[in-house]
Amino acid sequence: MWLNRRSAAFRGLAAIALACVLAGALAACGGKNDGGIPGEGQGEPVATYQGKTVTDAEFNKYMSLVELTSPMEAAYAEFIPGHKEQILERYIVYKEYSAKATADDQKKAAENAAAFREQLDQALKDETQKETIRQIFDKSGLTSKEAERMLKMLISAEIAIDRKYQEIKDSVTEDEIRAEFEKAPSDYNIVTVRHILVSTTDSMTGEEKRTEEEALARAKEVRAKLIAGGSWDELAKEYSDDPGSKDNGGLYADARAGDWVDEFKQAANTQPVGVIGEPVLTTFGYHVIKVEKREEMTFEKLSQGQKDELLESIAGPKLNEAMQQEIDALGIVITLPQEETEESPAEDGGEGGADDAGTNGGETAQ
Repeated sequence: MWLNRRSAAFRGLAAIALACVLAGALAACGGKNDGGIPGEGQGEPVATYQGKTVTDAEFNKYMSLVELTSPMEAAYAEFIPGHKEQILERYIVYKEYSAKATADDQKKAAENAAAFREQLDQALKDETQKETIRQIFDKSGLTSKEAERMLKMLISAEIAIDRKYQEIKDSVTEDEIRAEFEKAPSDYNIVTVRHILVSTTDSMTGEEKRTEEEALARAKEVRAKLIAGGSWDELAKEYSDDPGSKDNGGLYADARAGDWVDEFKQAANTQPVGVIGEPVLTTFGYHVIKVEKREEMTFEKLSQGQKDELLESIAGPKLNEAMQQEIDALGIVITLPQEETEESPAEDGGEGGADDAGTNGGETAQ
């Protein structure tokens, strides 16, 4: 996705700038942006489009930057079928957009590269870091000067793409934003809840902690104690498996309902205020929930920040669609050598899952 800054092909170019700066530890990354795109015209073609060619030498140098800035993305390119082809397609679009960059774009690109180099000069004294970079660069023969040239090209392309994105955002109307909100207005409700999670799995190991039947029985037990007047503070500490709220009585104040997993969100939006509801099952276990306060949101109540989020959710897919149309129009033919794939490293545990609380990123069922 073109707007997904977490995708390595389009990860904020700060990371690639970092690659250039670190490369400077090998051979002074500064200097003029003279010379063409590194590796261009050398080696065998791996892609053709509109009479133009990307060679294996050029693409391998680019992949060296990817490996340096995002090792996991480079691993995916090796293990996941079709992933390297996607990176190559997007690299070609970057090349095309760099040609659309203005003189100001090129100037900004150069300034960004220089700024990162200046900020990280002190970090380049680490001998272990230098050796790692050298090993990666040696795979494709990439040099620090070549890294700088490629970096500036990528940044100038990113600036041009960002300008296109801004144009799309500017074209989004208030009616479109309202319509986007109306798809799920309850997601914007502001809710204060208390909850106790009785989990079925251990968040650290992924192993079964208790069966669903055992979790449900324990959840009913703590619910009965709460209804009988038990303290949320005490019972949350004793029963809850949510590290994000067990020490504050299970409280999550003024949270947006749409940030929670679906089952929890449904309860937060529909459960009567002040009532300790029946246990709610999510992928994390059973939650005993009390809604303490709920403000139902209307479009008129939205903050400008919330409207901006809605705008982004409209403009992002529009940009992705526009960029895909440009890829299709280029008529790219990829001829990368076919390689045998191995089991993806992500299948061996991946990058960590959601926590015990029913949320992403270490917070509660949000």
